[in-house]
Amino acid sequence: MITRLLAAAVAGGVAMFAFGFLIYGLVLDPMLMRPNMNVYPGLVNDPPMFVPLALGNLVSGFLLAYIYEKWAGIRTFATGAQAGAIIWFLFALSVQLMFIAFMNLSKNYIPPISDVIGSTVLGGISGGVVGFVLGVMHKPAAE
Repeated sequence: MITRLLAAAVAGGVAMFAFGFLIYGLVLDPMLMRPNMNVYPGLVNDPPMFVPLALGNLVSGFLLAYIYEKWAGIRTFATGAQAGAIIWFLFALSVQLMFIAFMNLSKNYIPPISDVIGSTVLGGISGGVVGFVLGVMHKPAAE
């Protein structure tokens, strides 16, 4: 179980890192988010610090892998993608609503909405990868 959990977590973290770059780094941030954000000197690391970023993605992959393995029994790409999209949608919506309530980070609602959409897609893809890896590595109980 531990090997399966760690393999799925690493696969999910790598998927999150790679697709996060595509979704946020190439599409959402330059086209939708950055132009609609308030600028505060020193607030954003440009370029980002990659070690904490990679570790954060691995922790996110582990979160999905743990939920899928321990509680949900998810073993397919499709089910993992659906669960990942729902989990990440709810998580991102919660965080963005808190940011809206307490911080003056954006000029309008485009960045929070973009983040929720991007997180939902990213959660779906990485959740699918986690579910797939758990399914491939699952050994049915001996009869």
